[in-house]
Amino acid sequence: MSRIISILLIFSLIGIASSRAQDINRVGTAAAQFMKLGAGARAGALGEAAVSIPGDVTSLYWNPAGIASIDRTAFAASRHELYVDLSFNFVGIVQPLGTNGSIGASVIYLDSGEMEITTLDSPNGTNCHFSWEAFAIGLTYSRYVTDRLRLGGTIKYIREGAYHLKAHALAIDVGSLLDTGVLGMKLGMCLSNFGGPMRLAGPSLQVQNDRLNNNSGTVLKDAYLKTEEYPLPLIFRLGLSTQLVGNEGQLMNSENNTLTIAVDAYDPMDAVLRSNLGIEYVWNSILSLRAGYRGISVENDEYDSYNTASYTFGGGIQYDFNVAHIEFDYAFTDFNILGNGHLFSIVLSF
Repeated sequence: MSRIISILLIFSLIGIASSRAQDINRVGTAAAQFMKLGAGARAGALGEAAVSIPGDVTSLYWNPAGIASIDRTAFAASRHELYVDLSFNFVGIVQPLGTNGSIGASVIYLDSGEMEITTLDSPNGTNCHFSWEAFAIGLTYSRYVTDRLRLGGTIKYIREGAYHLKAHALAIDVGSLLDTGVLGMKLGMCLSNFGGPMRLAGPSLQVQNDRLNNNSGTVLKDAYLKTEEYPLPLIFRLGLSTQLVGNEGQLMNSENNTLTIAVDAYDPMDAVLRSNLGIEYVWNSILSLRAGYRGISVENDEYDSYNTASYTFGGGIQYDFNVAHIEFDYAFTDFNILGNGHLFSIVLSF
């Protein structure tokens, strides 16, 4: 009973921290919003409470320290079918280096599909099309510092824009994952998207300007429209997870059943602090069932009225063929007024 109370108290503290008041509305103040969409069906089904979940290739996105425990070459790909025909894609690969840790590489990409260009003269379309380009490429290194502490970092190149306008930036992620030794809990922390600002630039900003428009003899000069800088969406995540049932189960030891719970505090620079909650059941290391809640935010805040995410659920099936391990996962995500999302993942280890 004391263990149960301790677990509930710790998780409650995180929930209370996520409900603290914030007076400044920061929504819409950062660029590269696609960097916040999430990767992997397992994490998606857990309500994105993934910063303290180790051993997953999608840790390249959530917490680079998590890949240190991967013990063989692993590849993962996921696709999130979002609202308004958007899709968000992730591809990652991890290579263990023995006692020297693990390295990994990842790509995330937002696919907007083609949109027709409209102008004031042709409001119904010009028969020309464009798409919004948004992607990031990252290189990651992670290793055990002690037998309980893992550290990791990622350096990444970010680019987004449309037509002839592009914005670029370099950023880093730094993360840690600690096996606390208390009730089997793991503590994860990650600071993501720490880097310089982004500014759209390109030939579409070049115009012809008449400085003396009252003088008919003035020669037009080249000029450039000015665009503003916007910061990257800096995100801090703090999370706890523990195994209630399983080989390290705090409530029950079991060889064939595993029950894990996780909770994250999620604090982006351009939105209010909120928390995510997830639970996962695994039967015989083959079948997984997951559920979560994403975006428990500040009470009486305007954000609550427009919350675009709530419950999540999903599952997966996996099997180890000795020479290779394969896993398929699915997640359903609810975005309230925006609609629903469907997330698919595949993981291969060999």
